[in-house]
Amino acid sequence: MSGDFYNHKRGENENLFSFSPSAVIICQKIFLAYFFKVSWHIFSPSVIQRVTIMKSIFIADAIHGTIVVSADEAAVIDHPYVQRLRFIRQLGFVSWVYPCATHDRFSHALGAMHVSSLFADQLLMNEEYSVLARILNAEEKKFLRHIIRLSGLLHDVGHAPFSHTAEAVMPHVSSLAIPDMWTGRPVKDRAARHEDYSVLLIAGMSEGERAVITREEAEIISSLIHHKYIRIPDSWHTHFSSAVNGQSLHAVIKTIISSDIDADRMDYLLRDAHFAGVTYGHFDLPWLISNLGTVHVGDTYSISISESGIQALEHYLLARANMYAQVYMHKTVKCFDYYFHKAIEEKEIDYRMPIGRESYVAMRDSTLIELLFGAAKQNSLSWSARLVNREPAKRLCRIWGSREQSEILFGQVHKELQRMGITPFLHFTKNKFLDAEGSQASIASHAPQSLFSGLATVPVTVVRKQFGIVSAAPLSDYAFILKRYHDDISVGDIYVLRDEYEAHESEIRVVIKKFHMRSPTETIISEED
Repeated sequence: MSGDFYNHKRGENENLFSFSPSAVIICQKIFLAYFFKVSWHIFSPSVIQRVTIMKSIFIADAIHGTIVVSADEAAVIDHPYVQRLRFIRQLGFVSWVYPCATHDRFSHALGAMHVSSLFADQLLMNEEYSVLARILNAEEKKFLRHIIRLSGLLHDVGHAPFSHTAEAVMPHVSSLAIPDMWTGRPVKDRAARHEDYSVLLIAGMSEGERAVITREEAEIISSLIHHKYIRIPDSWHTHFSSAVNGQSLHAVIKTIISSDIDADRMDYLLRDAHFAGVTYGHFDLPWLISNLGTVHVGDTYSISISESGIQALEHYLLARANMYAQVYMHKTVKCFDYYFHKAIEEKEIDYRMPIGRESYVAMRDSTLIELLFGAAKQNSLSWSARLVNREPAKRLCRIWGSREQSEILFGQVHKELQRMGITPFLHFTKNKFLDAEGSQASIASHAPQSLFSGLATVPVTVVRKQFGIVSAAPLSDYAFILKRYHDDISVGDIYVLRDEYEAHESEIRVVIKKFHMRSPTETIISEED
């Protein structure tokens, strides 16, 4: 054989096989011809599809493994309004109690986008479980999946430093430059919330040279993440045929973004539990998603869940309740929340929420931290000093019940301790186990009109198969645990500053024993000295 193609003469240090430059060119041509022939069959639907696949970005995530984003989505992620979430911790003061819970809202935004797409794939593509998968065409599904993923990504883009704790200082909602035509109703006399700032920033992401979404996309996304105040835009209906009930479809899609069973909560429970180092927030996400679907009842669509998925749903909801009780409402976290509010209230720090977009996005957790350290330096006995020096107060008791119950007991304790020159304080926290008002009455009546038979804003129906019959029933008929555990999570914590407690510990112990409450079946085992 000619040495032009294969050189059989090799020295001691030569490779077993060596090719001449011309042979390499021949091999390249053969390989490229074969590659394009194969790739044409694999990606034949369109050249664009091949380009999109090549431009996909793979993000390693601690919770979901790999999150895949398209080039268009990457442009949204890279926008400064989204990138600012890297500098806002997901859990505020929780990380001052659980040291590893330092994850940020940026990673949660990516996780929520990923979980949103799991919802979309199940509800839009699984024809066995979902009526929407059967009635929507390919273009309608593509549009919805795109909007669902972006809504998941941007659902919390307007969060302030220290998240919910800072909402106490937000301005009136009317001061924000939210497009008037988006609201569709008079602005109520209320303070702004982070959802209002999210709408403000999303609108900004559709303007000027830095625009990464269209104005239409911005309005539709805003109507999904803040549906109580942003109307369904007319452009939403233009994306669907006349056979599709656009308003009912919007109600189903907003369930994925903002409801009791949304992508936001499903991601943050798993993420927060992981980084806090606790197990309370764990639940079976794949099994829960795989049992969801949609049904057509009358002229409306409803989220459905198969009978075999009810326990997974209950597990998820109870995981949320347990995370609130054990992590989000931890006694020291709530104490630090109180310190922070007092530092603002007593003007130790000048913390005012800007109304302009650029001023708002310039604020980070570090902005607040520096203000607190500056105030602490000025006064070592200030609330700011107690906070940055991590000096939690001593909790005397926790009252599980209404605000009225907490305030009555606190008033009695306060009166007794003030005689000794001690000033206790009360911090009350209330979080809804489920979203809707009047959940207790709704469960009792088994009214089938909404989630958990009246417990939230959008219906969820149990699809049951038995003896060849497929039926739909209210969730309250089958969610036995939820019939019992549906009350709001309300607690009142009574504290005494640490230095006061240590100076009067024995006297305080004597006083607080007077207020011990117990049930008729409760037995006292011992008393602390």
